Amino acid sequence: MNTGLNRFAWNLEYPGAVTFPDMILWGATTQGPMALPGTYQVKLTVDGQSQTQPFTIVKHPLRDTPDADLAEQFTLALQIRDKVTEANQAVIEIRRIKEEIKTDLAKNNKKEFKVVADRLTAALSAVEEQIYQVKNQSGQDPLNFPIKTNNRLESLLGMTLRGEGKPTANIYPIFDDLKKELKGETDQLDKVYGNELKSFNIEATTAGFQAIAPKKPEGR
Repeated sequence: MNTGLNRFAWNLEYPGAVTFPDMILWGATTQGPMALPGTYQVKLTVDGQSQTQPFTIVKHPLRDTPDADLAEQFTLALQIRDKVTEANQAVIEIRRIKEEIKTDLAKNNKKEFKVVADRLTAALSAVEEQIYQVKNQSGQDPLNFPIKTNNRLESLLGMTLRGEGKPTANIYPIFDDLKKELKGETDQLDKVYGNELKSFNIEATTAGFQAIAPKKPEGR
């Protein structure tokens, strides 16, 4: 920030879901919900000194949506956004591990090592393909290949954020089904970590490589 008068414009949106490079979606969003009407504080710290100033977000004067309905929409949108993040983080982690496997294979192509590496890669890819449509290469591909869990969650997020007001009743059972679907996939990923990754790490450390440690998303 430069000396003198400065201006910062807040777009009122909460942070969106975690995404990954080249992710192609259909009829979906990863954005966060808008901040609710209420009193907030802005804090400015310069050279170790902080100042705070309260400010108020008010509803549009021509809209009479009840505060309770806005709060329900906001809460549900955050919950769906967090599940989108969980799904996308799983894909990010799977791809990170596959890249490490590829790097190790380039240095060691012995048959025993390649067998466990290929088995782990295949198991990881099987989970990845359930969470995200890996065949998508362009914006039109979802017309030819069915969307997967993360896209369905992101579509549901878009439906929840549409307009202002109480979410429609059908969003809740759909969200419950998608949470169960994602849990089944992340549970399967945990099994891959406990079986195929464990076997791979035994061979990797024997070959002088560092074991691969999976990173689980926060809250799991």
